[in-house]
Amino acid sequence: MTVLDLRALSTAVFGSGANARSELTSWDAAIRGGLSTTRRVGVVSLSPGAGTSTVAHQVARAVAARRSEPVLAVDVSPGTPGLAARFGAEPVPPDDTRASARTTAEALSGLDLRDGVVALRPRDAEDAVGAWLSEAAPIARFFDVSVTDFGARHPVVDLAACAALCDVVCLVADARRSPAEHARSVIDAISGLPESPSVVLVLVDHAREGDGVARALATGADHPVIAVPFDAGLAAGGNARRSVTRLAVVELAAALVAAGGSAAAGRIA
Repeated sequence: MTVLDLRALSTAVFGSGANARSELTSWDAAIRGGLSTTRRVGVVSLSPGAGTSTVAHQVARAVAARRSEPVLAVDVSPGTPGLAARFGAEPVPPDDTRASARTTAEALSGLDLRDGVVALRPRDAEDAVGAWLSEAAPIARFFDVSVTDFGARHPVVDLAACAALCDVVCLVADARRSPAEHARSVIDAISGLPESPSVVLVLVDHAREGDGVARALATGADHPVIAVPFDAGLAAGGNARRSVTRLAVVELAAALVAAGGSAAAGRIA
């Protein structure tokens, strides 16, 4: 169980507090550490506007900044602009070389590497699961970490199918109690899938209401609950402007990389 402690982060920002510095060092090490197999992170929400593209963008950047190998950022979200657009990538058509890739160079066919991230937006992403299986699955194994923006998915229609493609599901919700509770209500169903993905609940403060709900939901939870504070930079679709937000992203990235370990260990690539 983990929840963002704003007071601890404030201590870290101003350079005092051995415990806060230790946590930051631990998060950084978790992201940089060796992985037994590829880590497939899926970012999804239950309703539009929760912030999946923003969260996926920040996580991919945080991981890419700390690992020597590129991160694969896959965009199959129903909305635009999604994750790929934030990395300046245009939709691409199917590519026979990528589809049958045997090397990293072949996996990169038709794609650009920018700032440690390779962004992929299939031209036809209306069927998110089909697009992921046909376009991302053949090349994901060439990347230590992949981050997929699935956007908003319905619990009855396609949430489970998207979650089944992931080692760890980053479930994004508005930090207000009603949407946060709604998101929490589907966690057991996601983690109970045959593929056994891990789940990290991320509550984004769109309304400047603080992280009280995240603290409450984290109490007694057996999954990470992480609050992303309101940040005008993120609200505008850009980069975080507040140190506390940047630290929250590092904590989240570390939780996602670490949480996928058990699921990835049991996956047959």
